[in-house]
Amino acid sequence: MALEVLMPIITASGEDGVVTAWFVDEGAACSDGQLIAEVQAEKVSAEVEAPGAGRVVNRVAVNDPVPQGSPICRIVESVEEPMAVAAAARSAAEPEASRPTVAASPAAKRVAKELGVDLSAVAGSGPGGRITEADVGTAAELASQPTGRTEFAGLRAVIARNLRRSHLETAPVTLTSTVDLTSAAPEQFTASLIKAVAGALIDHPELNGVRDGDYFTPAPKANISVAIQTDEGLVAPVVVDPASKPVGEISKEITSLAQRARGSELEVSDYEGGTFTVTNLGNYGVDAFTPIINLPQVAILGAGAIRTEPVFGDDGSVVAGSRVVLSLTFDHAFVDGAPAAAFLRHVAGLLARPTF
Repeated sequence: MALEVLMPIITASGEDGVVTAWFVDEGAACSDGQLIAEVQAEKVSAEVEAPGAGRVVNRVAVNDPVPQGSPICRIVESVEEPMAVAAAARSAAEPEASRPTVAASPAAKRVAKELGVDLSAVAGSGPGGRITEADVGTAAELASQPTGRTEFAGLRAVIARNLRRSHLETAPVTLTSTVDLTSAAPEQFTASLIKAVAGALIDHPELNGVRDGDYFTPAPKANISVAIQTDEGLVAPVVVDPASKPVGEISKEITSLAQRARGSELEVSDYEGGTFTVTNLGNYGVDAFTPIINLPQVAILGAGAIRTEPVFGDDGSVVAGSRVVLSLTFDHAFVDGAPAAAFLRHVAGLLARPTF
């Protein structure tokens, strides 16, 4: 009887993960509980152990996206002949004469072997379509030229697929608001923004929670996912209940999460429980943008660069002031424009006149 080995559910069932390494060859024997693979989803790694003894067959390719909870290989009983091994054995035993031949000169065959060129894909220019040494050289040169195309693979492909899914499954609307920070520009801006967002969500529960199909479940407290850029893509670990924490503690927590994210050291628990996302592109000189909703949440707030601009003082004089643009994207299928605008105004007010 065959056993299916499933991609562990690391983040959410149905989302994709990838196998980053196999520790058992196709068709090789394994023991019960033996480590056979390492997998990853959203920068979280996990190990996969064999659920029984036998031979590992039908392995998925490394870095091919696989939905979490779906099979990555099968384990067959030792007495069974793995299909992959059997196919390889039949291929090796197949008489050479039964395989298709390619008309090529001896020199062309030698050069093709040296350059790794597949002769079956080369068009011959010699008599009767015979492949010459020059034909092989031309094929190798064409194969080495850059195509200008980049194929997403591994975790980057998983992130791309999840972002497309968000755009397809939501009705996104983005509102922007310019906030005057002249009276109190915070030194720890991202931490202060997260604190303000968590405080505002207490009075705007329709934006704080997660969706499941056509149903929305409000959360009892605000847990803020914070977007962090890594070499492999964007991740969003969670700051738990920042409304109850001082800004300094939130800032240290963000720094720790960022360091661990870039070192691929985040755990599953670091992603759990997020109810709203905050992203800050201010360091890149961006003013306003349209953040993409982090499913299954229904809203995300983006912050741009803090700019020094001329503003009117209380006495009517022109003075130097600090301003920042906030961009709120929300799912209009779950949240109407007016309550979303009220939430954005609430966050802007907390930042302009902080009491924390």
